[in-house]
Amino acid sequence: MRSLFHFWYIYVMPHFLEYQFTDSPEFVATFDELPLWSAPFGLMLLKHVELKPDMTVLDIGSGAGFPLIELAQRLGNSCKCYGIDPWKNANERAKQKLKNYEVENVEIVDGSAAELSFEDNSVDLIVSNLGINNFDDPAAVFKECGRVLKPGGKLCLTTNVDGHWAEFYGVFEQTLKELQMNEALEKLDIHQRHRGSEGSISGLFLVAGLRVTRYFEDSFDMRFLDGTALLNHSFIKLGWLAGWKDIVEVEEHEKVFSALEKNLNEYAQANGELRLTVPMLYIEGVK
Repeated sequence: MRSLFHFWYIYVMPHFLEYQFTDSPEFVATFDELPLWSAPFGLMLLKHVELKPDMTVLDIGSGAGFPLIELAQRLGNSCKCYGIDPWKNANERAKQKLKNYEVENVEIVDGSAAELSFEDNSVDLIVSNLGINNFDDPAAVFKECGRVLKPGGKLCLTTNVDGHWAEFYGVFEQTLKELQMNEALEKLDIHQRHRGSEGSISGLFLVAGLRVTRYFEDSFDMRFLDGTALLNHSFIKLGWLAGWKDIVEVEEHEKVFSALEKNLNEYAQANGELRLTVPMLYIEGVK
């Protein structure tokens, strides 16, 4: 029975490998999983960020408007808030939210955080919720933040850091070792380390001329019945699958991910479920 089970996993193409993301206004209009994922981080930001009147506020990587619109409403109309993101369909959804919610103190800008269209020393507060891991050049983004912040202005961000989903990546590493894929193991290590730590992110603040003043750490769990449920989840396919596929050669996808699914299911069976830890960091710096 076990040999037949193993045969099925190795030679039947997992459905999730066929996933291809297609960006469209219709997709973004039904996209609720991003706030579900980013809500713990956004709430962490809203818990710690300083609320003051008469500020110019910028959310870099504002996406479909969370937590930008919530922060803008909590600040009120004495503050002018901007959101910047290159994802145009998400920006359009954010604009529709502003219209529906009758929020008047927010402006959405199409653009990159690495090239901010703001004057030097013109912004009081910059926030970013889970943005840093999605920036192609984080150092350039931090440099721009340092440029546009006023003296005394603050950059406050939240992010998931080293140790993210350690349980999943432990099984992934085990799978690659079983398959004797040393090059893929090196790529997996790089993939995990790109998230950084409190120390490495503090270094980006310092290089940009910002002094780190506060940081807070927390965590939450994401729970799945098993590996099959995880790998076929719509948001997992959208947000992570492409990065995982890049770790191994295309011709090895079927073999590796079939084995990974099997190993995740065995892990979940042994532990009662697949519980993944998400470490969170809020970090704040002043110019």
